[in-house]
Amino acid sequence: MKDREPDVDDSTAELDGTDATSDSTSDVVASAAAKRAARKTAPLTARDTGSRAPLILAVLLAGFVAATAFFGYQYFADSSGISDGARAEVSAVADDYATKLASFDYRDLNKNREAITAMSTSSFAAKYDEMVKALTEIVANGQGVATAKVSHSAVSSIDGDSATVIAFVDQKATNVVAPNGKDQPYRMVLSLKRDGDRWLVDDVQTV
Repeated sequence: MKDREPDVDDSTAELDGTDATSDSTSDVVASAAAKRAARKTAPLTARDTGSRAPLILAVLLAGFVAATAFFGYQYFADSSGISDGARAEVSAVADDYATKLASFDYRDLNKNREAITAMSTSSFAAKYDEMVKALTEIVANGQGVATAKVSHSAVSSIDGDSATVIAFVDQKATNVVAPNGKDQPYRMVLSLKRDGDRWLVDDVQTV
């Protein structure tokens, strides 16, 4: 004969079950409410941010360009810690490099090539060589000719054997599409490295 199982207090079991169900229901309700709130808020925030982002970006870019063009040279020229001699030396190299880089003639694309290569670090000279090879046919077919000059430049930093210069370049280019010429301003950021007693360009970015 099997031992009789102990009686279970039905009222207690029912109460416990009710409490568990109540807690579970509360959790579900709270979770659902949180999800509804998140769904209402997140899309609104995304739409709001997405619609305003282009305007905000345009305003910031316009402000940056204006501030850089108007105040950039004076700000960097007054930067402390950079001697006039060092600034002049770095600026001269950067200005000459930017002018040569932005000038070309489809009839003689190698005119500035040797000079630019000599003014570059070995790694950047290799990149420049690849760029020339990639653009030679395009420039030749389009009969592209460009002249350039640096209107302003400013040394943003000199740190040991490294320097950075911002150059404002005015380029005028003609080709088969624009035979009368087109003026194109550029802002170039040139990174330089000292090699012995001279500065070499290690990277160029247009902004």
